[in-house]
Amino acid sequence: MVSHPHQKGFALLEVLIALLVLSFGLLGVAGLLLVTMKANTSSIMKQQAVQLAYDAVDRARANRQAALTGNYDVNNLVTSGTPTYPSAPATDCGSVSCTPEQLAAYDTWYWLSKDIKDIARLPMGSGSIVTQASGSDTLVTVTVQWDDSPAYRKLDAASPNAAGHPSIANFVVTTLL
Repeated sequence: MVSHPHQKGFALLEVLIALLVLSFGLLGVAGLLLVTMKANTSSIMKQQAVQLAYDAVDRARANRQAALTGNYDVNNLVTSGTPTYPSAPATDCGSVSCTPEQLAAYDTWYWLSKDIKDIARLPMGSGSIVTQASGSDTLVTVTVQWDDSPAYRKLDAASPNAAGHPSIANFVVTTLL
């Protein structure tokens, strides 16, 4: 009867190969986590932009009289550099009664204000509100723009951008007043 020797343990080469495969797997998992975190950050910014856009639409609808006359029209969108933010209105409609025009000035200041950090809480956040007559109706178009460079650099996202800057993201909503 021929006796075969039993192998005991792993050879050193097998252990090294197993460690190499494991380390590549862990590097892949780390890369996946990094991409996931950047995509999550981008998703949070998009959600904030949606909320801010609909907040502006709701403010204009609540003060329809001023919106129909264009008192909500405001724009601080930029193609480069830092957006400019409006100064506080003379009347603080958060604590006293206001006319529809004063309320529109307060609402647009509040929406764009660097001090309140509504739009400004987005990186390089800026926005615009445009009302325009369309037959017997009035359309309001709200644009929120921000710098989404972490996600764009990592994910190579292909979406519309402002003035050719691949890191500038936009959210636009148009609705009837």
